[in-house]
Amino acid sequence: MQAIVYHGSRQLTLAELDVPKPGPGEALVRVQAVGVCGSELEGYLGHSSVRKAPLVMGHEFCGVIEGLGPGASGFLIGDRVIANPLVSCGTCDRCRIGKGNICRQRQIIGIHRPGAFAEYVSVPAANLHAAPAGLDAGVASLAEPLAVCIHALKLGMRPFEDAVIFGAGPIGLLTLQAGLAMGARRLLVVDRQPERLAFAETLGAEIATPDRLEEACERVFPGGADTFIDCVGVQATREQAIRLVNPGGSVILVGLGQDESLLPMNHAVRQEISLIGSYTYSDADFAQAAALLARGSITGRNWMTACSLSEAPRVFADLADGTARFSKYVLIPSEGAR
Repeated sequence: MQAIVYHGSRQLTLAELDVPKPGPGEALVRVQAVGVCGSELEGYLGHSSVRKAPLVMGHEFCGVIEGLGPGASGFLIGDRVIANPLVSCGTCDRCRIGKGNICRQRQIIGIHRPGAFAEYVSVPAANLHAAPAGLDAGVASLAEPLAVCIHALKLGMRPFEDAVIFGAGPIGLLTLQAGLAMGARRLLVVDRQPERLAFAETLGAEIATPDRLEEACERVFPGGADTFIDCVGVQATREQAIRLVNPGGSVILVGLGQDESLLPMNHAVRQEISLIGSYTYSDADFAQAAALLARGSITGRNWMTACSLSEAPRVFADLADGTARFSKYVLIPSEGAR
C-alpha cells in the first residue's frame, strides 16, 4: 500500500508499505479521507516531542472496514466508519472516573502507532463509530477535530454566552461553528491572516487582528468577555487572552504551538482567572461531533479542500511556509474513495 512517512523535520516521503494485519479486537480500515491536523504540521516542523520518526501520521479519518481481527465485534466488513484515534487503557484511575482522554497509558493512532496517512490502517474496533449515512468522506473526517472543539467549549462556555477564539485555522473555525450550534451569542475570531478571517466572517463570526483585538472587544463586547479559547497556543495568544478576559473569566488552552510561555500569572491570580487545559475529548464529545455533522450543522465549504496522498509533501510545505490557499486539507488515499 502507499503511505506518507515522516522521517524528520520537513521530511515526508511517499512509500510502499505492507498492508497492516488487524490484531485481536482490531479492524482493518481502507482510508477514504484523512485530515491534516495542525499538530501534525508541528510534527512535520520538528516541534512535536511525541512524534518520533519514522512514522505514518494521520488521526482524523473516515473509511470502510476491509477486515476484522479475532474477537473484533460491533461492525461488519463493508461498514463505513469514522475513528476515535485515542486508545485508552480502560483500567487506570483516570479511565475509571470517565476521563479516558487523559488516560495514563493512552496511545494515539498516528503518534504511538501507525496512522491513516496511508491506504489502510489498523484500528481497535471499540474506537470506531458508524459514519453518518450519505456524508462526504472528507466532511466525515472532521469528526475528530470537531470533538476537540466541543470538548473545549463544554469546559469553558455556557450557553448563550460570548467568547473570543484565537485562531482561524481548522480548530478555530470548527470551534466557531460548534459554538454557534451550542447557542453562543457572539463569537469574535482573532487571526493575522486576512484570508482566514474572511472564512470566519462568512461562518458568522466577528473578526479582528491581534493588534486591533482590544478595540474589537470593546466594540463587540461592551461588558467584556468571560471566555477566551486559544486554538493557537503561543506566548502572544496566551498572554493576550489572560490580559483581556473578564475578571473571574476562563481561558481555555487548546493550541499546542509552544511548549513553554512566560505569562502574567500574578494578574491571573489577582483577577481569579481560570486557566483550563483542554485535551482531545470524551466518547460523548465524539458522538456529539458525529451528530452535528449528520445534521449538516458544520460546513467545510470554501475553507477546506481535498487532494491526493502523493500531494501531501507539497501541502505540508505550503502550510509550513504560509502559502497554502485553504485552512484545511484532506488527503484522499485511493482513487474513487469519496
